[in-house]
Amino acid sequence: MSTAVSDTARVVLDEVVPASGGSPAKVRVSLPNMAYRVELVLDGDAGALAARAGKRVSGTVRGKAQRAWHATAGGCFIEPVWGAPRIVQGRVLAVDVQANAVLLDLAFPAWVTLEASQNAGGFQTGDMLNFYVESGMTFTPAA
Repeated sequence: MSTAVSDTARVVLDEVVPASGGSPAKVRVSLPNMAYRVELVLDGDAGALAARAGKRVSGTVRGKAQRAWHATAGGCFIEPVWGAPRIVQGRVLAVDVQANAVLLDLAFPAWVTLEASQNAGGFQTGDMLNFYVESGMTFTPAA
């Protein structure tokens, strides 16, 4: 029997930071029972989402990896613990060869597109990957 893997991040919306000075709107989210306060670029309507501050929200997190490496030690993490992600390590939950992306279990599930020189087909479910993530990981709220 197969178990479906969800790519939905379930987080607490701490704050919506409106767009200003050419910078896109951002969300600051936290995870229940964890110290993380992650800042992500909002891919959605900041005004509509702002009313949900302090509540649990669901959505999809996406990012772009610089070169990914197999990790041999440690667990799943996002660094820094507070702020925009720079270094992440997570276990592969799913592989999308056509999009050249992997779904990783960080502290929440996140789709990460690999750089052009790497092929997502070279990774498999269960692999532990570590990499620097490009600035601007996004959060798209669920409808």
